[in-house]
Amino acid sequence: MAKAKKEKQSFTFKTKLFIYLIIWLGAMLPLLGILYLRYIVTDEEDLPSVAMLENPPELLATDILADDGETSLGKFWKINRTSVTYNEISPYVISALISTEDERYQEHSGIDAKAVGRALANMGKAGGASTISQQLAKLIFTLAQRDKERAAALLDDPEKESKREVSGLEGRLYEKVQENIIALRLEEKYTKEEIITMYLNQFDFLYNAVGIASASKVYFDCKPKDLTKEQAAMLVGMCKNPSLYNPHSFNVRNYKKRYARYNNIDEGNVTDEQARTLFVKDSMRAVNRRNTVLDLWRKNSRKGNEALTATIDSDEERDSLQNLNIVTDYQRVDHKEGIATYFRETLRKEVQDVLRSKDENGDYIYAKADGTPFNIYEDGLKIYTTINADLQKHAEHAVHKHLSETLQREFTKNNKRTRHFPFSNRLTEDQIDRIVNSAMKRSERYKMLKANGLSHDKIVKKFNEPTEMTVFSWKGDIDTVMSPLDSILYYKNFLQAGMISIQPQTGFVKAWVGGTDLNHFAYDHVKQGKRQVGSTIKPFVYSAAMRFGVVNKCTTFPNIAYCVDVTETSDPDKLKSWCPGNSGADLTGEPITVGHGIANSMNNITVAVMSKMGGTAGPQAVAKLMEDLNITLRKEDIVPAMCLGVMDLSLFELVAAQATFVNKGIYNAPTILLRIEDRNGNTIYEAQPNSKEAMSEELAYATLSLMKDVVQKGTGASLRGSYWPWGGITYPTAGKTGTTQNNSDGWFMGLTPDLATGVWVGAEDRGVHFRSMQWGQGARMALPIYGYYMQKVYKDPKIKISKEDFEMPINYQNSVYNCSGENNNNGPGESSNSDEVPDLF
Repeated sequence: MAKAKKEKQSFTFKTKLFIYLIIWLGAMLPLLGILYLRYIVTDEEDLPSVAMLENPPELLATDILADDGETSLGKFWKINRTSVTYNEISPYVISALISTEDERYQEHSGIDAKAVGRALANMGKAGGASTISQQLAKLIFTLAQRDKERAAALLDDPEKESKREVSGLEGRLYEKVQENIIALRLEEKYTKEEIITMYLNQFDFLYNAVGIASASKVYFDCKPKDLTKEQAAMLVGMCKNPSLYNPHSFNVRNYKKRYARYNNIDEGNVTDEQARTLFVKDSMRAVNRRNTVLDLWRKNSRKGNEALTATIDSDEERDSLQNLNIVTDYQRVDHKEGIATYFRETLRKEVQDVLRSKDENGDYIYAKADGTPFNIYEDGLKIYTTINADLQKHAEHAVHKHLSETLQREFTKNNKRTRHFPFSNRLTEDQIDRIVNSAMKRSERYKMLKANGLSHDKIVKKFNEPTEMTVFSWKGDIDTVMSPLDSILYYKNFLQAGMISIQPQTGFVKAWVGGTDLNHFAYDHVKQGKRQVGSTIKPFVYSAAMRFGVVNKCTTFPNIAYCVDVTETSDPDKLKSWCPGNSGADLTGEPITVGHGIANSMNNITVAVMSKMGGTAGPQAVAKLMEDLNITLRKEDIVPAMCLGVMDLSLFELVAAQATFVNKGIYNAPTILLRIEDRNGNTIYEAQPNSKEAMSEELAYATLSLMKDVVQKGTGASLRGSYWPWGGITYPTAGKTGTTQNNSDGWFMGLTPDLATGVWVGAEDRGVHFRSMQWGQGARMALPIYGYYMQKVYKDPKIKISKEDFEMPINYQNSVYNCSGENNNNGPGESSNSDEVPDLF
C-alpha cells in the first residue's frame, strides 16, 4: 500500500500578517536603532521647535484693510497666506478633510496604528497611513529645513549646510522619524481643532493660494466659512495633489502644446479633437477626485463618525452633489491686481519707511522682540488705511468710463492727421527721437538686454524686431506681434489720469487712482507725477489777494488786457512789464467782477488781481499762502506769471491744499495710513494728526464762495446741467477747471462739505496733446470723470455724504471778505450761463 501523501501545511491570513510584521520589524530594528542614535539623540536641535510650527514667518501675508477695518484692499506677500481661526472655517471643510484623510482623527495621538497596519498589509494600495498631524508635521519639517539652509547660506557655513545631507531610503526614513516626532509633539501641545486649523492654514493650493482662506478667495471668491459642500470637497480633494486635481488649471492650459510634447510631434499637427480629448481627461480628473471625497464623506456620515461636524445625510444628497459641475470663480492674485493698486504701491513705500525708521541710538523704533524690523512680506501684519472701498470703486469706474468710452476716441481722432502720430506738429523729428529713445532706455526690456551684455546698437536692433507681446487696450489686453519700438509709439497715444479724494476734516485719503492700469503704466499720477497746474492755481491767487486786502468778490476790473510791473533792480524807477497774451479772449472793456472773472477763468482778470497786489509783493503773497498750505514753490516760480499756473505741482499737493477751504482754514496733512498691527493684534504704529491753521475761517469761506460760481455759472457749469451724461450734480459744489499750454493737461477740482476731489488727465509726454479746445480743456478732459464719480457717490446708500451747503462762518456777514448785494448782482459781469465757457489756460 502506498504511503499517504503528506498534507501541505497552510497558515491563516492573520498568521501570515503577524509573521510578516515580525520579520519586517526584525529587519528594521537595526536601522531604526542607528537612526535613533544618529539623529534623535544627537540631533535634537535639528527638529523644528513647536513654537515656530504655528506661525512660520515667511508664510504669513500682510493684509491691507480699508477704512471699515474689514474690507481687504490687497496684500503684501512672498507667499499669499492668511491665517484664520477654526470657527472661521466651514464645518464642511473640516468634515470632508477628516473623512478623506484621517477618519480616526479624534481617536489617535498623532500616529494611526490601524492605518499603518492596513498600509503594510496592502502595500499601500488601500490608502496611505499618514494622519493629518503627520501631514502637518511634514509641512513643518520642510519649512524648518528650508530655514536652516537659508541661515547656513547667510552664515556662509558649508559644513552646517551639508551636515544633514542624506539620500535614498536612509534619507526618507530620517525624514519620517522626524515627522512622526513632530506629529507627537503637536498632539501634546495643541488641541485637535488647533492642529487641523494649522494644517488648513499651511497647505499650498497653488495659484498663490496658501491656506484655506486664500484658496477660498482664489478659487471661489468667498470666505472659508461660506464654502458650500461641493466646494469644500473640491478643496479637500486637492490636498492629495493640488496640481493633478486642480479645478482651474485645465481652463488655462494649452492642450495642443501639451499633446505635442507628450507625443513628441509638432504642435501644428495636433488636431482640435486630440487637444479636446486631453482637456476632458484633465477636467474629469478634478471632478472624479471631488466625487471620491463626497463618497468618503457619505461613508463616514453613514457610520456615524463622531469626528464630523457636518454630514451628508443620504445617498441622494451625495448623488446630487456629485452630479454638479465644478464651477469656480477664479480670482487672480497679484500685487498689480484688484482695487487701489497705485495706492497700495504708495502705501508700500510709506509703511516700509515707517518700519525702517530708527531712533537716535540706531535701533529700530518699531521692532520685533529680537530687535529686528518687521517685514511687510513675511510677518503677517495688518495695515489699516483711510481708503473707502466703495469710493475707490466709484473713482476707478469714473476714470475708466470717461477715458475708454469717450475721451480716448476723441483724442486719437483729433491727432490722427499729425505728421508723426501721436506727437504734436510742434515737435521736431529730433525731439521725437529723444522722447522715444528715453522711453526705450527706461523700459524693462532695455535694462534686461543691457544687463545681459548687449551694446546699445544691438539693443536698438532687437527693438526693431517683431516679437510676441501682450499690450494694453481699453477693451482688455491684446496678444499681438509688434516690434518693441512700435509698442512704445503705440503706448504714447494713450491718455493717462490721476484722481484723489480727501476728507477735509481729517485729511484722510478716501480714494486714490494713480493711473489707468498698473500692469502697463506704472507711473503714479497722484503723488509721483507733477504737471503744470494752469487755472487750478487761481483760487490761491484770489485768496491771497483777499487776505492782502486789495479785492473782494465784488471788486470790478475793466475787461481789457493787463500787465504787471516788476522791479528787477534796486532802483524802483526801473520797471519791466510782464504782459501775457489774451488769445481767444473777448476784451469788451465792460466792468467784470472778481467773482465772474474766476468763474469763467478769465486770465486778464487774474493778471489784474496780481497787478493790484504788485509785481513783487503779489507773487510773495501767493507763495506765502501756498507755503502755509504745505506747497513749497521753487524760487523761479515766484513771479507774476505764477498767477496763470505755470508751475508744476502734484495732484496730491493741490487737493490737500484746496481741502483747506472746506475745512474752515485748517490744513490737514493727507493721511493714508492709520495704524499697523502685528499678527497677534498688537498695535505697533499709529498715525498722529498733522494740522495747522493756514487762513481764517472767513477767508476760506470767501474763496469757497468764488469757487461755487465756477460750477453754478462758469467753466464747470456742465456738471449741473443735464445735457451731458456726466451732469446732473445739483448739490452744492465748489470747483475749478484748469487747462495748460497747448492743451497738454486738463484739471478739475471739486469740493463738497465732505470730500475734496481732484482729477488730472493728459498724455505721458506733453508733446502729445489735443490740438483743439473742443475736448482739450479741463472741462472736457477732467470734469466728466468727477461728474461720473459723484453720480455714483450720491446714489450709493452705503456712502453717507452731505448734500447740504457749506457752513457759513457765524460772523461772515460782517466780514471784510463779504460784499453787499453779491447774491443779487445781475450786472453784465454776473450773467448766469447755461453752459460753461472755454477755460483758457
